[in-house]
Amino acid sequence: MTTTGPRRRDPLAGGDLARPRGPRAGVPAAARRGDVLRHVLDHATVWGIDPPRTALFGESCGALIAALIALRGKDIRAQVMVNPALDVTAKMFDHDSMTRHAQSPMLTMNLLRFFHTLAIPLGTDPEPLPPLHADLTGVAPALVVVPTVDPVADHGRRYVERLREAGTPARLTEHPGAPHAFLSLPNLMPQAKIARAEITAFLREHLADQSS
Repeated sequence: MTTTGPRRRDPLAGGDLARPRGPRAGVPAAARRGDVLRHVLDHATVWGIDPPRTALFGESCGALIAALIALRGKDIRAQVMVNPALDVTAKMFDHDSMTRHAQSPMLTMNLLRFFHTLAIPLGTDPEPLPPLHADLTGVAPALVVVPTVDPVADHGRRYVERLREAGTPARLTEHPGAPHAFLSLPNLMPQAKIARAEITAFLREHLADQSS
C-alpha cells in the first residue's frame, strides 16, 4: 500500500511501515516503525486521514511488523494478518506446520532459516520481539488469514489463540490447499479472491464511521 499524498482526505489512505532501510536493519529496527505511524496520526490533517479509523495490515514477515506496532498503538481500530510469521525466537521452527509443510511450493524451511538470519542481526536478543510471547491485552481486534499449505500456518493459529486468551476479538479464516503468499495470486489461486473479500468486509465492519 502506498500513501495517497498530503491534503487529500481519503478513508483508505495507506502507508508502508514495514520496510526499514539499511543493511542488517532487521526486525528490531522495523519494529520502531510504530514511531512513524504515531507521527502520521499526530499530523493527520497533513496526510488527510482519520486517526480513529486506523488499521494495520501485514503479510508474512510484514505481519510480524504490523503485530509489533499493534502492541504499541492501542488506538488502532483493527489488524489484518495474512500468512503471518510471528515468531523469530528459536521456537519458531517447533510448530507442527513447519515439519508438515517444510517443502511447501512457496516457502521452505531452508528459506525460512535464511530469512531468520536476516531478521535477527548477530548479537540481537529475539526474545522480546515475537507477538506470540507478548502481553496482548488491549490490542486491536484481528482477522488472521491462514493458508493451510504453509510452514508458518501454526503461527497464525497460535496468534489467534493468544489474542482470545487476552480477551481480544480475533477471527481465524483458513484456506485449504492455499500456499504461503496466495493472496497476491488471485488469477491462480481461487482462495485469494475469497480471502480478499473477507478482508474487505472485516475492514469495512471495523472502520465504519461511528459518528453517523
